[in-house]
Order: sequence, then C-alpha cells, then structure tokens
Amino acid sequence: MAVLCRNLGRSLGLRAFGLEVWGGSGNPPRRGQRWLRILGWHLSVLPLGLGVWLSPQRPLHDRLAGTVVQMAPPPHEAKRRRALVSQWGLMALLLTGLTIWLGWLIIQVDLGLLIRRRAHGLTLWREMLRPDFTYFAVPDPVFELRRLPFSILDMAVITLFMALLATVLGALFAFPLSFLGARNIMGFNILGWMVYFVMRGLFNIFRSIETLLWAVIFAIWVIWGSPLAGVLALTVHTIAALGKLYSEQVEGIDPGPVEAVVAAGGSRLEVIRYAVIPQVAPSFWAFTMYRWDINVRMSTVIALVGGGGIGDLLFYYKNQGDWPKVGAVIMVIVAIVWAMDYISGRLRERIT
Repeated sequence: MAVLCRNLGRSLGLRAFGLEVWGGSGNPPRRGQRWLRILGWHLSVLPLGLGVWLSPQRPLHDRLAGTVVQMAPPPHEAKRRRALVSQWGLMALLLTGLTIWLGWLIIQVDLGLLIRRRAHGLTLWREMLRPDFTYFAVPDPVFELRRLPFSILDMAVITLFMALLATVLGALFAFPLSFLGARNIMGFNILGWMVYFVMRGLFNIFRSIETLLWAVIFAIWVIWGSPLAGVLALTVHTIAALGKLYSEQVEGIDPGPVEAVVAAGGSRLEVIRYAVIPQVAPSFWAFTMYRWDINVRMSTVIALVGGGGIGDLLFYYKNQGDWPKVGAVIMVIVAIVWAMDYISGRLRERIT
C-alpha cells in the first residue's frame, strides 16, 4: 500500500517534505510512467537498496520511468484531479476491495445455501405472512405456567414504558454528569481536570459495553426475564451515551455569554444556569428524543438475554416453531418502531 501510495500519488513522506513525483517537461507523470516506476522500485530498491546506493541523486526506478522527485507547486497552482484517479481515490478502491475479499474468506460466505435451502425459507415466510393474532388482546394460556400472563398488547405496552422509563432516568442522570465531563466547565484547575478525565473515561467505558451485555448482567443480578433488568440495562447505557453527547455539546457553546457571566462575578453554577443551559437546551432535548427512539428499538431485542419485554413472546414462539404467532409479534414490533420513529422525528423537528 505504501509503495502504491508513493508511486500513484503523494505519500505522507512526500507531503511532509513538500515533494512530488513529476514526469518529463515539468508535467505530471503519465500512467505508464507511474507503473514503470513501481516495477523499477521493486527491481532496484528492494534488493538491498542497490538502486538508491548506486545513484543517490536520482534512483534507478526514477531513471527507468523518466520521472523525478522535486518540490511540489503551491496548492493554488496544482491542478485538481478527479477523485477516482487521485491517490486517495485509488487507495479507497483498493482498501474497499481488500476488505470485501478478506471478509468473504474469513466469514466463509456461501450464497449457494440460499438456493439449496430455499424450501425452508419459503415455508418460513409463508407462515409468518399469515400472522395469528388470537392472543393479541387475550393472554396465551401457555404463559400461565411461565410467569407471563400477558397478551401481545400487554407486552407491547410494557416494552414502550421500559424504553420511556430508561430514557427519562438516563437523561436525569446524564444531565448533571455531562457538565463534569465538559472541558470548558471543569478545566480550570488540577482537581477539575481530574474530574473531567474520570467522567469522560466512565462515559467511554460504560458506553462501550453494549446494551445486550448490560441486560445479561442485570438479568442474572435481578431476575431472568424481568422487565426491571431491561430497564436497568437501557438506563446505564443511556446515561453513558447521553452524557458523552451532552458534554460534547457543552464544549461547543459560544464562550461569549460565559465570559460575560464570569466578568459579572458569577459563580460556576450561575455560569451553567445563565450562560450554558440556554445554549444547549434545544440540542439536549433533540438528543434525548433520539435516544428514546433507540431505546424503543433495543427494548424489543434485549429479551433474548433475559431483559423482558415483547421480545420474550417473540423468542418463545420462535423456539416453539409457531411462525404465525412470530409473524404477529413482529408486525406489532414494526408498528411500535414506526410509530415511535415518527413521533420522535416530529418532536425533534419542533425542538430544533
């Protein structure tokens, strides 16, 4: 990659020293010259660097290709090339192709399975597209033995309130903690910097642990399948995610109002109240609505690891192979996600 980058465009080393590869008569090298230079580089530089040692002023690969390395022109004089034939365009294409090729080999993709097992797929889709809403508003008798005497509608309502409660609790905790994780609020003394780094570190650590992992922890800690485990998992991740978003928004405020309050003798709390909060309140509300949308989506799948919610019905019916009931639950989940996405989107538009 480094060799291609150097020969097909300007490498980082050439850019650092203000150099560029040129062809004859002060023009950019032709495509043939570039590839000849790559071939010459392998023949002269790689074998113990003899090509460079024999001719340090002009290496052998430059002489073979008829190119020379000299000072690059100022940016306003350089001719801009199309993105696809530029250095970064070619590197992007090569890296994209390499990523797809390696991923295909590592994951061992076998598209033939879709053809060979098409009968199973057709049966699955045929049954799910004929949803059974028998227990939409009436509890399924089988759940009398499983501590789940709820209908699909009951579990949908529980899932919505799981997401809502987690979002509210997460925002309430993230709001004050975000100011402790903002550089322009805490970076005035050693203690403030320590608090800032600790808070940012905690945000990153807790945010890096996915909601499903938090659900596993709380499901074992509390009760497997309890909605409380799901609420706690969503709340912890919401605090970390919103805390980071809030603190970054605080760091991007206009310093003018802050300086005015400080000049008037205002305390740290007065600076936050009168100079910071008015600037960040709309963004805070928008982030919170967006997080609510995310929590609604996540609350439908955390039942897979014991987090409770409507996903508990989904995975139970899936394990029983009752695909018509699976289809009914999926349709309810899709309706919930679409409705919440529309509501949160409209609220964000009004706020911003």
